[in-house]
Amino acid sequence: MSTTIIRNGLYFDGLGNKGLKKDVVIQDGLIQDVLDNAPTIKGAKEIDATNKWVTPGFIDIHTHYDAELEVMPALDESLRHGVTTVIIGNCSLSAAIGKDEDIVDLFCRVENMPAKVLGEWLIGNIKWNSPKEYYGHLETVPVGPNIASFIGHSNVRIAAMGLKRSFTEKKATTEEIQKMQEIVDDAMQAGFLGVSVDMLPFHRWAGVFNKEFTGVSVPSQQAAKSEYYKLADVLRKYDRVLQITPNAIDKTSFMTIMNLSRGTLFKESIRTTIVAALDLKSNERIYKLLKVLGFLGNDILGAKMKFQTLAEPFKNFGDGPITPLFEEFPSMIAAISADREHRREMFTNPEFRKQFVKEWNHKATSVFPRALKEMWVEKSPDASHIGKNFEQIAQEAKVEPVEHFMDLLAKYDTDLRWWCDTSNHREAVRLELLNYEHCMPGFNDSGAHNVNMAFHDGTLQLLKTALRHPDQMSIERAIYRSTKEPADFLGIDAGDISVGKRADLVIIDPSRIEAEVNTKPVEDFHPALGGSYRLVKRSGKVVQHVFVNGNEAYRNNGEVWFHEDLGKKKIFGQLLRSKLKRK
Repeated sequence: MSTTIIRNGLYFDGLGNKGLKKDVVIQDGLIQDVLDNAPTIKGAKEIDATNKWVTPGFIDIHTHYDAELEVMPALDESLRHGVTTVIIGNCSLSAAIGKDEDIVDLFCRVENMPAKVLGEWLIGNIKWNSPKEYYGHLETVPVGPNIASFIGHSNVRIAAMGLKRSFTEKKATTEEIQKMQEIVDDAMQAGFLGVSVDMLPFHRWAGVFNKEFTGVSVPSQQAAKSEYYKLADVLRKYDRVLQITPNAIDKTSFMTIMNLSRGTLFKESIRTTIVAALDLKSNERIYKLLKVLGFLGNDILGAKMKFQTLAEPFKNFGDGPITPLFEEFPSMIAAISADREHRREMFTNPEFRKQFVKEWNHKATSVFPRALKEMWVEKSPDASHIGKNFEQIAQEAKVEPVEHFMDLLAKYDTDLRWWCDTSNHREAVRLELLNYEHCMPGFNDSGAHNVNMAFHDGTLQLLKTALRHPDQMSIERAIYRSTKEPADFLGIDAGDISVGKRADLVIIDPSRIEAEVNTKPVEDFHPALGGSYRLVKRSGKVVQHVFVNGNEAYRNNGEVWFHEDLGKKKIFGQLLRSKLKRK
């Protein structure tokens, strides 16, 4: 019997209660006691948490670790930030069902990961043939944090219709709809959280193995709205969750989501989590519309919608033309798919350039603000560019900015690395959204767009905001919003560390948060990435201890330490099946 006593910490149970100075006793993976003064126990490990916070482990409600956990199951980049539960299978993409080649093509462009690397991870290694078998597989994976999953609609559509029809036919046949419903029903019986659906056209097929649909929006986006309603009917049976990404171009998609979520006289409402509530630089009024939709849908029409929202500025990096932000541009879809030489030909072609300028100057709302003065050069073969924005560079060269930007893309391609903040740039508005009852902190996208962004530390960013604005958000509320609240909404047993609960907990030094939680990612050349890199975050010594299932997985109170069995033995994270059932 193993025992750990955490003494003198400010204990937050995750239920929203005020922090109290307590001793926490962990025994055999569970919270055994929470006491004013725990007795000495022979053989127990003791940790002095004086002036520290003891909180539940954080829940990352939106990740794309589906492929990564197969080869790097420790998921240490989330653990080091206090995350002890991750949710996979988002944005209609999952590894739960489908051919290995199709799964690579679904994930490769969205994750912005080399096809060779993703292929080595997955090709020949997918041994399961159903959602139930996939969950049986996940039970054996020695994951660091706990995991739970949605089943992806794109995968379900391919499985029911075949690859070609899933892309080319908007309306599925009655038999195909029935097959989709059967797959989803099997997944719900296995304990999946629900279904993820994607309406946003910017998620595209990579075309690594099947080139016919290279650059085409993934199958979930090809479906008729009636198909979404048919799958939602299955979720109603089980009181499960719909994760959905609206079409930012088609505002009617929000009405569709509202109608999917709301109940009727004969149908129950559906828990719905929506990506995402953003304060766009390109339209700083749009977030108010999202708040109105939350009020109208939930308070007036009886829906159960929660918009996911980010706790820090949405910083996105691009390697020349390779960035998810350019998936908005019709002219760039082919360029992103092409090799370097063909891209150079495109950017020197007068017709292509004319089309690009037209798209750059369009007036419709977009995620990407299309402002060269806000796009900053991080790396360039021309050292004089570094630290400047593209408008400055063009002014110094005395040329038209957009034309010069295309010249630079043609000349340097991916050797030119830049970044911009696209949204959530105003702290006051971020806090407003983080506090809003119809939003939920999340949308970290951990594991997605690996060289473009890194938000693994979302909850630490939320705590930083709460410390700055204690009159608007208490620490206990910030912790609740990242632990028990999402756990209850998604239907998993996680998020609090009251007596008898699984000991997934974190010890934090709050005095370090302001100085050491930052928005600047670093490059990580993990051996499993085959020479490529991903962007990750570092938060110094803010998170000092992380326990998963009662076992200490990570420590940093002097130097970084990960348990030697992390990612090797199944003693840490567990597969969390949905506990939601229709009453």
